[in-house]
Amino acid sequence: MSGQQSFGPSLTLQIKVTTLGTIFSLISALSGCQTAGTAKEAEDAVVESQRQIVREALDSGKPEAALSSLRYLLRQHPDDPSMHNLMGLTQLSLRNNPRAIKEFQIAYKIDKNVATGLNLSSALISSGDLSRAVKLLNQLIIDAEKQNYPYRERLFHNLGFAYSKDRKFSQAETWLKRALDENPTFFLSHLELAHIYENSNRQALAIQSYQKAVDYCLICFEPVQSLASLYVRKGQTLEAQKLLIKYGKTDGINADDKSRAKSLYSQLTAGDTNGAARG
Repeated sequence: MSGQQSFGPSLTLQIKVTTLGTIFSLISALSGCQTAGTAKEAEDAVVESQRQIVREALDSGKPEAALSSLRYLLRQHPDDPSMHNLMGLTQLSLRNNPRAIKEFQIAYKIDKNVATGLNLSSALISSGDLSRAVKLLNQLIIDAEKQNYPYRERLFHNLGFAYSKDRKFSQAETWLKRALDENPTFFLSHLELAHIYENSNRQALAIQSYQKAVDYCLICFEPVQSLASLYVRKGQTLEAQKLLIKYGKTDGINADDKSRAKSLYSQLTAGDTNGAARG
């Protein structure tokens, strides 16, 4: 079903300010000039355009704009699961997990869509309801085969992520590796595996997994920060500095992440200088 976006729990949800005025005007203009045969198609096209505007808002980092639009849309389409799914994503980005769970549950009850179920599992994990998340994800993995869901690595990752949060690290590794077997470029699973390796004192494996996470998401700061911090703990400050310099030159990173990388680099440089002075 259109509008069924899905996000894993570690992904940052983003939203953009957009106006729905043009779309609503279009509804009035169409209503008087379409034949009965094409009016329904036109209405469906307008609704999809409305969904797309909300999705673009979500993708651009303005949840308040999406929320304002969705309040109107849900009054017009209270039984549309995709609208409830989008409201769930919006509430999740606003860190309102209880409302996000409620909206995802409504959408999932109307239409047992795997993408919506994945979003519900993410909200449950964020809320610490790990047992419910695991139970749901096991069912979604079965349903994914029936629905030909194309992103099974997301389900495997969320299951591994839930086990990791529950400190069941052996099971977490199994599912995270299965996610990477499904899609070797899925950087979130590389990142979570790296955390597990680092916390279990398998530093060589941690460095390898952090580096893969960096390679597969060049604009993401989190794997760069984690790898740089590990280098520092291992006494490899120069490697950390090189990593941060390279990241700072990457096209497409946002201003906040560039600033964070610059700040971390400055801290490392100051640390080196202070160390040399004491010597």
